[in-house]
Amino acid sequence: MPETGEIKSKKINTWIPFLLSLCVIVGMLMGARLNEGPEITKIVINNEDGQASIGQGRIEELIRYIEAKYVDKISSDEMIEDAIIGLLGDLDPHTVYMTKEEVKEAGEQLEGSFVGIGIEYLMLDDTVAIIKTVPEGPSEKAGILPGDRVVMVYDVDIERDSFKTSEAVKLLKGKKGSDVTLGIKRKGLSEELKINIERDRISLNSVDTYYMLDEKTGYIKVNKFSATTFDEFMDGVDKMVMEDKMENLVIDLRQNGGGYLNEAIKMLNQLFSNPDQLLVYTEGRTVKRDEYFSIGKNIHQIEDVVVLIDENTASASEIVAGAIQDWDRGLIIGRRSYGKGLVQEQYKLKDGSALRLTVARYYTPSGRLIQRDYEGNENYHRHVSERLESGELTGEETISPTDTATYFTSGGRKVFAGGGVSPDIFMPLDSIYLDMKLNPIYDQLNGFVFRYLENNSLDLSEKDFITNFTFPEDAYEEFEAYMAERKIDVNLEPQLIKEVKKRIKSRIAKQLFSDEVFYKTINQDDEMILRSLEELEEHPLLSEN
Repeated sequence: MPETGEIKSKKINTWIPFLLSLCVIVGMLMGARLNEGPEITKIVINNEDGQASIGQGRIEELIRYIEAKYVDKISSDEMIEDAIIGLLGDLDPHTVYMTKEEVKEAGEQLEGSFVGIGIEYLMLDDTVAIIKTVPEGPSEKAGILPGDRVVMVYDVDIERDSFKTSEAVKLLKGKKGSDVTLGIKRKGLSEELKINIERDRISLNSVDTYYMLDEKTGYIKVNKFSATTFDEFMDGVDKMVMEDKMENLVIDLRQNGGGYLNEAIKMLNQLFSNPDQLLVYTEGRTVKRDEYFSIGKNIHQIEDVVVLIDENTASASEIVAGAIQDWDRGLIIGRRSYGKGLVQEQYKLKDGSALRLTVARYYTPSGRLIQRDYEGNENYHRHVSERLESGELTGEETISPTDTATYFTSGGRKVFAGGGVSPDIFMPLDSIYLDMKLNPIYDQLNGFVFRYLENNSLDLSEKDFITNFTFPEDAYEEFEAYMAERKIDVNLEPQLIKEVKKRIKSRIAKQLFSDEVFYKTINQDDEMILRSLEELEEHPLLSEN
């Protein structure tokens, strides 16, 4: 039996990280939200009797003692970060601490741009292999072509110096307006090319592609809601309406993790022709209810709408799906969405890091909160695994909303809250995507396709490629040999071989043509898209609209 002193010591030790965390995070927040906030060590938190219980230089003292006397050398910065993370662990899973580097990366993603040379690449045979260049970007303007290999950056020989991908990429980065000289190997040329490129700001598209599925139905794929999403969305809608006479629209929000709320609201405003329809509202303990309504000034009259969702459709994407469903504006097809109904605000800290803090919840027009339960859920971020184990991704009958209340759409249909937006038409996950044999193969497909196109010329138009190109049997033997070199099992069943060939064809389309041809190729037999076209013809809800 342990002695009393040991038990007491353990209890005290469990409180130390919490107290340390609390002081640090409160001090940082005060410094972040006020122009001239107090120092961390001057924060005073009173107990129930009004006496100062934490702060007053105590944290500074603790860190000084640890730095001066602790048996091993430690980093005080790392200790503080660990303390912050420990504190946030007791809050919701979307309240997070972000390092300075993470803040910069997230900012680039959501602001829709970064500084670079404008290439999509992979490391292959110790060179940077260029899959494609950004249209009108610095590399394309300088004469870089898909299929080129970067072997030199400045005077650094990437091939001979055994560079890792991260090290090579660092050499390509720099400030806007600065130059970088690349040594390029190009198919058909014996001599190495030297090409100078001026770095510039590169757009990060949030709309992957848009095109017509048939004579009257457009398709648009949105991968996130960044600062440029609405403009990109409208570029696609404008073109399809004005040039292709689009009437109906399929919006693909699968794998869309969300982003800026206002961009989602602006998109919804183009889908609702009547003013003053509630689209979403937010509310929190210290945040008053904030409502967002349609303005009734849509540029184009879109007839029927279908929204595609899956288990990774989250946040702002769920706002779009929820509003469309609650107002019976269109059909939601797919699988239950992620279930993120929490609103975060980001507070910049003095050292460039940030706190992303949950301040409110958002609700769909019918009053539904779609946030998944996270209390005591250690597997919260492993929701796909959880749903696979429960059978939810392959069988609609296993879906069980955590909110037992019943909500109704404007047309009187029952809908449920808790755990995400449940689709109007459930589409199970094809079991082929659950086969673990495919994962290591997919990781190597870009490398194989790059090498295949180096050794084979395909003289086909986009239309001929999509309609007529079939990956040859002898080329599949090349593929098997390529994978065998990397010790990857390619002893596959016929159904899996068919899937791999389809993926190879789509990757060829991306490198040889464009993202649009990639999606046209991969979407040819996409069951959700095919089902969308069927429902647009016959579903009673759409007929009523």
